Amino acid sequence: MKKRIFLFLLIFTFFAFFMTPVTIRADEPVIVVIDPGHGGENLGARYNGYIEKEMNLTVAQAMYDELSQYDGIQVYMTRESDAELTLAERAEYAAGVNADLLISLHFNASESHTFYGSEVWISAFGENYQEGYAFGEAVLDQFDTLGTYRKGVKTRLGDDGEDYYGIIREARARNVTAAIIEHCYMDHDFDKSFYNTTEKLKHLGRLDATATARYFGLSSESLGVDYSDYKKVMVELPSSAVKPDLTPPDICYLELEESDKDNRTLKLRLSAEDYDSGMLYYSYSLDGGETFATLREWPDADTFQFIVEVPNGISPHVVINAYNKYDVYATSNAITIEGFPLVSKTEQESAVVTESESEATITETTEEESTIEVWEEVIITTENSTEPDRSFTTFLIICGICLGSLFILLIIGYSYLSHQKKKRRRKF
Repeated sequence: MKKRIFLFLLIFTFFAFFMTPVTIRADEPVIVVIDPGHGGENLGARYNGYIEKEMNLTVAQAMYDELSQYDGIQVYMTRESDAELTLAERAEYAAGVNADLLISLHFNASESHTFYGSEVWISAFGENYQEGYAFGEAVLDQFDTLGTYRKGVKTRLGDDGEDYYGIIREARARNVTAAIIEHCYMDHDFDKSFYNTTEKLKHLGRLDATATARYFGLSSESLGVDYSDYKKVMVELPSSAVKPDLTPPDICYLELEESDKDNRTLKLRLSAEDYDSGMLYYSYSLDGGETFATLREWPDADTFQFIVEVPNGISPHVVINAYNKYDVYATSNAITIEGFPLVSKTEQESAVVTESESEATITETTEEESTIEVWEEVIITTENSTEPDRSFTTFLIICGICLGSLFILLIIGYSYLSHQKKKRRRKF
């Protein structure tokens, strides 16, 4: 009878050891801090009446409201009003609540007012890069559904070799992973349609929330969604800083395919590659580089053809600027077309030339599939990778401890029973 009771206690102890850690782990919430960039006297970017600090707060509040509806998450904001905080204060707040992720919300602008698209900036170091990259890809996947141009997940280093952006640098110093979301460019007409109403700003916030929920594998009964099976991007842990690609594209070569002087059109072939970071934009000039047309999205090819309409009064002298992922460009060889008429035959017959006819337009057709290599040799896989998840590794360790404990208890029990038998024999 005593032996049965002892075995029962051993089995009960075994299951208690196994079940308790799993329950505790499941109850631990994800902690996310949303940081609306700028605030107070720090206005951020300004363009045509739009003020970035106000836009950031609107997006952040919508993100907070949406993300708070998910189970297993605690959401905080560094500011809920027009308050001015230092970058260190924002990072310190995130560290104080043990944040798993600090998300800084922003809108972009460029000095030349030529760039457009969405990008995410992350730390260049260790686990902060590994986690930040996976989160950034989840964000850009959501922006793809909206239609913004995907500029990628990027790093930037200062002259001292550390992370350039203060919020990322300050967060990393406190063992917090941080990412900056640049939703789109305030100063480009292509992106204006994504932010020019309050509802559109709120929609961006909801997309940020969805991306965060997908990254952490959350679900929401009230929203009717479950992302527990979402396969986020897995990135190999870098052994050193993942440096940005600040060199121009490796290849940029222009060829003339066809010149239609009567209709004032040129068919051009452009070949360009960047072996480190891939291609992002291109732009053409018909006056030898004095002025350039609007930046165009780079097609999914290393070589492609496009047609340019040459305005009146220009004898074409064509060059191309081809941009990589980090907005660094290379200029192609120049092509001069001799004997090009200043006015087409059709236009010679017409006394009126409208403004729209004087603008160059462009179409493009791809010919070859892109063969851009992976930047900085970072290995990207899905969660089907053989690299184990941290929580599963922890579970295996706990299992080992429990099995070891059980084995020790069995040895003690066996020794105890043997000792009792010997005592009985001595009595008789």
